[in-house]
Amino acid sequence: MVTNHRNGNIFSNNMVAANKQLGNNTDIFEIDYDKSVQEERNRLLAVIKHKKIDIVLFLNDFRFPDQSFFLNEIIAQQTDCRLWVWDAMHDINDLKNHIYLYSKIYSFEINDILQLKEYYSIEGVYLPLFAGPEFYASPRTSEDKQDIDIFFIGTIAGIQKRLEILEAAAKLAYEKNYKMLVLGRIWHNHHWYQRIIGKWKFKRRYPYLSKYVENKVLVPKDVIEYYKRTKINLNIHIEGHTCYNCRTFEVMANNNFLLTDRQNVCDLKLEEGKHFDCYSNIRELVDKIQYYMNNDDKRNHIAIEGGELIRENYNLVNALKMIFS
Repeated sequence: MVTNHRNGNIFSNNMVAANKQLGNNTDIFEIDYDKSVQEERNRLLAVIKHKKIDIVLFLNDFRFPDQSFFLNEIIAQQTDCRLWVWDAMHDINDLKNHIYLYSKIYSFEINDILQLKEYYSIEGVYLPLFAGPEFYASPRTSEDKQDIDIFFIGTIAGIQKRLEILEAAAKLAYEKNYKMLVLGRIWHNHHWYQRIIGKWKFKRRYPYLSKYVENKVLVPKDVIEYYKRTKINLNIHIEGHTCYNCRTFEVMANNNFLLTDRQNVCDLKLEEGKHFDCYSNIRELVDKIQYYMNNDDKRNHIAIEGGELIRENYNLVNALKMIFS
């Protein structure tokens, strides 16, 4: 599997574990953008030859700083190359002929599939990024402590949509005395003065949210525990994505309640109010937070229904079984 540093850190272990359940051996090839595209192509070719790789799955259509796409004809001639897009193909009009080198293309964004058909006559397959085994190994039970009312984890620095929604949720938490926690990349903290100045600026712009944020990122094992400790897990998609992201399935997989901004459900069996719940604006978000804080039984029933659906139908093992069939 070909990945980059970001995807490698977050998903590699789960990809290897899921593929192992299918009886497949997996090697992770992490692209080094500090080297030239040709150097990295040669390094991949050496791995393919040495380990006799049958299929290479590209976890995004990688492009180097010089705008060269990583995949070329030489690599495609040596092995079966397949693509799973984990981020929207924003420059789909500029994919060039290399896009035909993939034998199969999957994407978590339905618009990619529609545009591949329109511009390149390629029949792609809509396939969300489902949760890996690590995320559904120990479903939450009534014995698990829930000491957080509202939780969100993710990058929010510079993402206005997320900042506005979280500030509104934080204002409600402050007024209702809910316990809220937001973790992620919030301001630069490489140096001591960046931590001080960043925190001060953030507090001025987002007075309520600043009460509940911690500028840190967690490893998957710790994230799973925070999901389970939380009554209402928030999900906020970034602009440009219209389908449900990986966090949707990660949260729900262990019987955790999810409240997410409404996206295109496509052909998924997810039902609002049955497996999870959704909001389209801040007013609806606020109303639903209050409703589910006051209705524990309803919230927990939805969480259990959603967890059962995800574990049975929408997990990484099933996705890889489709890709490598």
